[in-house]
Amino acid sequence: MDLRDLLDNPPLVHDYGGKLHSWSLPPEVQRYIGEHVHEGSRTLETGAGASTVLFALLGAAHTCITPDREEVERIKEYCHKHGVALAKVDFQFDRSDNVLMRSALSEAPSDALDLALIDGCHGFPTPFLDWYFLSQRLKFGGTLIIDDTQLWTGRVLRDFLLQEPEWSLDEACAPCIDKTAIFVKIEEYKPWKEWNAQPYVEQSSRTDAAAPSDSPDSSGLRKAIRLLRRGPRGH
Repeated sequence: MDLRDLLDNPPLVHDYGGKLHSWSLPPEVQRYIGEHVHEGSRTLETGAGASTVLFALLGAAHTCITPDREEVERIKEYCHKHGVALAKVDFQFDRSDNVLMRSALSEAPSDALDLALIDGCHGFPTPFLDWYFLSQRLKFGGTLIIDDTQLWTGRVLRDFLLQEPEWSLDEACAPCIDKTAIFVKIEEYKPWKEWNAQPYVEQSSRTDAAAPSDSPDSSGLRKAIRLLRRGPRGH
């Protein structure tokens, strides 16, 4: 089995409405991973799915964090059927914040990650917590992939990192930029900066404060500003 086979026949992992689906990364992102991950790469993802199979197929030392054991059983069945070895995949059955917090206290510098994928729970504040812990575990030159940036949480995280000088957007996947963002960590990063040292937070705060509170139209103006900043919604 190779990447083309996986793209043509993805595993049906996700149960939604009583039917199994394959909510996979865009093909461009899967190809990007195929080009940048090799045997011996240290990788981690929050969530599970076709990407888990891809990391196993590439021979990465991979950690998959998910609380859903049934999804993992489907992944295992798919891999067994298609001859994909899972010996290097470490499945962690828990919420990502719990696993990553424990790892932050125990991981050695030599365990720095080459690539991390944030694609688990998309509800607030999970993607931000995933990023908070993973940003410290990524090595210099390591890759951070944020999926589902059409959702508010993913979009805010993407827009925030676009203005952080320690992160560089990799535009190799420009066709899928509305759904997935790929960043490279180019400098040491401290995620506990104060708000006025984070350009996105500072600019957003000043924009929100621009409408005078005593204006009769202030609430409508603030709403209009928020809508303009939000941009078109994804589907």
